[in-house]
Amino acid sequence: MIVRSQTFSPGERNQYICRLNRSDSDSSTLAKKSLFVRNATERRSLRVKRPACQAMLRRAARDGPARTSLDLELELQASRTRHSRLNDELQALRRLKQKLEEVKGGAENDLPPCVLEDERFQRILQQAEKQVRAEDHKGGLSAEKLMRKASKDVCRLREQSQKVPLQVQSFREKIAYFTRAKISIPALPADDV
Repeated sequence: MIVRSQTFSPGERNQYICRLNRSDSDSSTLAKKSLFVRNATERRSLRVKRPACQAMLRRAARDGPARTSLDLELELQASRTRHSRLNDELQALRRLKQKLEEVKGGAENDLPPCVLEDERFQRILQQAEKQVRAEDHKGGLSAEKLMRKASKDVCRLREQSQKVPLQVQSFREKIAYFTRAKISIPALPADDV
């Protein structure tokens, strides 16, 4: 048997079996025909595409089945309940606005109990308190930064003003601290010695 890609010399042809095995080529076909398969990819690729029908099918699938009177009635009822809830919320907001304007116009410092009981107002107050705490915390951090900067400036000035090296000056300060008159060193218990 001769493979298609195999080359052979013109001499001694009687030794060759001249049947080519074409399985390595693009045009190879099966020796035995396969059975008919209805939705095989080979058959599907040969079909003519019908874009109009596909568009109609997609539209029908998107819209779903035809809506019945019951579906329409349920949707109407749902929209009515949604509308009534929104109207209730609008009325509550209008009342709250009116009360706040009355309090603002009356020049009272205390808030009426109805405003204090409102959950939304409580949430707003809590957020304001958090912001104030955050600003206080930032102020504390800035004070710490100022203290560090001041201590660095003091150390730098001590170095410049003293002709004695910094380590000697630091040692003298520590000795002066420990040898001052009013120092209280706690007595250690006998067990720790």
